[in-house]
Amino acid sequence: MGGEGARRRADYRRYRELVEVRPELFQRPAGGIEILLDEADIAAASKVVARRNRAKGLPPASASVGVLVEDAYILVMRDAVRFPDGSLGTHNRAMYTNSRGVGVLALYRGKVALVRIFRHAVGRSILEIPRGSVEPGDGMEETVHREVAEEIGGRVARMVHLGRSLCDTSLSDGGLDLYYAELDDVGGPQPAEGITEVVMVAPETLAGMIMSGEFEDSHGIAAFLQSRLRGLLP
Repeated sequence: MGGEGARRRADYRRYRELVEVRPELFQRPAGGIEILLDEADIAAASKVVARRNRAKGLPPASASVGVLVEDAYILVMRDAVRFPDGSLGTHNRAMYTNSRGVGVLALYRGKVALVRIFRHAVGRSILEIPRGSVEPGDGMEETVHREVAEEIGGRVARMVHLGRSLCDTSLSDGGLDLYYAELDDVGGPQPAEGITEVVMVAPETLAGMIMSGEFEDSHGIAAFLQSRLRGLLP
């Protein structure tokens, strides 16, 4: 985190509050990366990182432990940690407020329905499979029906659960339950969802797009592979 963000210290008071009210966020199995909660251990880890960061021209705040971002969608923290080899350091992690979501490889008349959507984080439009969060009180299958309807104006006739896909596990807990779905209807793009185009491609065409790097959606690639391995796609 550079610029002003690097100079702003993490919110340690809020971090300690979370240790008390959400202890599950700080529990880790033995043998992995241990989150340090003792004040002396935290100070020691921060000192190690501050020394290393100073050599890189980074300000002292870049080694501070605490909450970096907290809003309605995401919680980002910097923890003091002990690595499996015994060394001390800090580690950032981002957790979604709602970590339950679905991604749908939707097939209509033998073609896969993809959406072209602008993603703020990467600063450009990319092709993806329809996806979305599971709303409170809803189930996975209800969410599949809703997201297909909202994003591509489609109606699901049949679906198969493919398993779960994780991405960017070095930083985030983001993941999706993946589904294969056969549609009996499909509509146009939904501008309200930030979608500019619905792109229909044959499975072989999509395979080529994956090989060439044109299709970069990791959840979509996982859903495509799962569907083929299960014999759902030609």
